[in-house]
Amino acid sequence: MHSTKLPPDGPICTGDHLGHLPTVSVIIPTYNSCKFIGEALASVYSQTVPVFEIIVVDDGSTDDTSQVLRTMTDPRIKHLTIPHSGISVARNTGIQAASGEVIAFLDSDDRWRSHKLERQLTVLVSEPEVGVVFSDFIRFNEDGFLPNQFSFMPELSSLRTRPSSRGEGHVVLPDAFCQLVNFGEIPGYTQTLLIRRVAIDGVLFPPNLRVCEDLYFSMRVYEKTQVAFIDEPLVEVRRHTTNVSRPGVEMAFHKLKALETLLRDVELPDHRKAVRIRIGKQLLAIGYSYFWQKSPAQAARYYLRAARYPECRSNALAHLVALPVLLFLKRRNGND
Repeated sequence: MHSTKLPPDGPICTGDHLGHLPTVSVIIPTYNSCKFIGEALASVYSQTVPVFEIIVVDDGSTDDTSQVLRTMTDPRIKHLTIPHSGISVARNTGIQAASGEVIAFLDSDDRWRSHKLERQLTVLVSEPEVGVVFSDFIRFNEDGFLPNQFSFMPELSSLRTRPSSRGEGHVVLPDAFCQLVNFGEIPGYTQTLLIRRVAIDGVLFPPNLRVCEDLYFSMRVYEKTQVAFIDEPLVEVRRHTTNVSRPGVEMAFHKLKALETLLRDVELPDHRKAVRIRIGKQLLAIGYSYFWQKSPAQAARYYLRAARYPECRSNALAHLVALPVLLFLKRRNGND
């Protein structure tokens, strides 16, 4: 575990072995995270390559976050305060204020491992056509570390890639958007992204989404540029009682809303088709959840919605055919 005591300002080393490095802007949205933001900033200070600026956007905190930030004397910190508007607006505020050549995000209750930026910059600098690099991450709580995220992504084993010119990265072969949007757990955690500024021109987080906004944002970036990833956990994501994310069918609905928002804004026909297929799968997954909750009417509702997408119609109809079995079992058990 990291200490909340901050190290001296600046990186441990300069990263001269990488040659010319683009300037890095780090965007940290925060809301009532006075207990954790010291650790987040410490993990940025401990990076083994230089950081150009750190933009902390306080989203109307009502705790002691402002007082904690006032104790930070590093001149690279820009402290912005906005009325409480949600994480999408806070991140967008940071993007608009950033002046670095590459953008990185860190939530104020999470932390980076010390070589996070160095690993990703090695890939980015050696691959001029790559506009974004993401990585694996690992969750933790007061009891220790949990399984890393890539262990929940079996699709990675069949992803079409090539090794990066330098570093231990993998460049996703075209079309990255169509490959990645098909994942069950779409790899788009904002805290792991390192993005060239030119790759996010015109791309912002959707203010109407307060959950799964990262899914939308990352896929819009993946739509515009070549993508690479590093299969090493470079970010530590904290699990605690005030996390926005929620498990189960509630999260499935948030994903569905993000995918429907993505479909509204994606333009290329192949990309729209890929998103439609993914929406159909999401609707099927929700219907399947209701099936196992023994709610056939709700299950049928989402199977019928999935059937509106031609690519998923046959699968949706097959699920509908299975619903009478559930009704029979309910009657047999005397639950009708």
